[in-house]
Amino acid sequence: MQRSNNSLVPLYSRKKPYLINLISCVLLLVLVWITLGADFSKSIYVNILGLNFRQMEGLAFIICYTIILAVSLNLSTGCLGELVLGHAGFMAIGGYAGAIFLKAVSSSITSEAINNLYTVIALLIGFVFAGIAGFLVGIPALRLRGDYLAIITLGFGQIIVKLLELFKFTGGASGLTKIPKNQNIVLYVLIVIIVVLIIFTLMRSRFGRMILAIRDDNIASEACGIPVTKCKIATFALSAALAGIGGVLFAQYNGVLLPSKFSFNYSIDLLVIVVLGGLGSFTGSIVSATILTIIPESLRFFSDYRIIVYSVILIIIMITRPSGLLGRYEFSMTRFIKMLPKRVKNISKKIAMFIKGIFKRKSSNNSKNGGNEYEWFKQPK
Repeated sequence: MQRSNNSLVPLYSRKKPYLINLISCVLLLVLVWITLGADFSKSIYVNILGLNFRQMEGLAFIICYTIILAVSLNLSTGCLGELVLGHAGFMAIGGYAGAIFLKAVSSSITSEAINNLYTVIALLIGFVFAGIAGFLVGIPALRLRGDYLAIITLGFGQIIVKLLELFKFTGGASGLTKIPKNQNIVLYVLIVIIVVLIIFTLMRSRFGRMILAIRDDNIASEACGIPVTKCKIATFALSAALAGIGGVLFAQYNGVLLPSKFSFNYSIDLLVIVVLGGLGSFTGSIVSATILTIIPESLRFFSDYRIIVYSVILIIIMITRPSGLLGRYEFSMTRFIKMLPKRVKNISKKIAMFIKGIFKRKSSNNSKNGGNEYEWFKQPK
């Protein structure tokens, strides 16, 4: 690697990692379109794989907004180190704000392009409203730590649910109905990619290093000149705003919003996803959100015992992997491509050694069998 004459800083192109990530995102979108968005996708699942296309498509939508909710909660809980138990409340604020806008413009939706445009506007509305709520809650709450902050966010989530049941413009206890749906899976995946890229870029910036420093040592960070309170509030507000995006996608997929959906139990489900994937690992949150969405659907044949089996699987995973599935590991496409030749060589060497071992065992067994056959010649009569 080349180095400059005046410094020891390596000279490498920063454009290459971004180009690799851009190509990877484009390939992912093309793969999603081929498997779920194209007209011939249904025949692939029904005729080749023998699966129900509608179920696979529904799982893909659920995984998309669950990933957004998981990575946004991991930003405040895993990276900032603050236990948040009211994340579903911010999801509800963003979801209801976007759903009210979509209902107001539902009569003007005449094509898929207009529907996608209104979806983007609704996402921005949900982002702003949930972010404002996170900012207002974070000002008094983030002056506390640990269990006290968890209790405040828990109370906030319960207050949001009760307020949604009281107001008429939110539909009351019966919820909002007839929300215009958007079944464009490519748009959902594109939004997920944008959210994940924003979070990854943020955590690799100066502000992201400040967040990690606050998590590791609050007092030392403040002594080094880091504005701890401002960083906490900004991170908490961003986490809440991203949860609002997940709420809008949830509203457009289901077409109905019920206040009971955003209860304390749903916040705990999101926290389980984050802890299972690994606190501070966004890659782990993505993997965990995918796995924990697929497992309940794959266990439907257990009927009434489905929840019990699901709980046992969670217990086994946490016993064997107490730091989560990935700990604090983050996947890097650039690093993966650089290490790919070495890994291929190692795998090929292992395969070759395995094959040689098989042949050696066979030859040794044959020699032993041959010696036993003629051993009676050597024995005296």
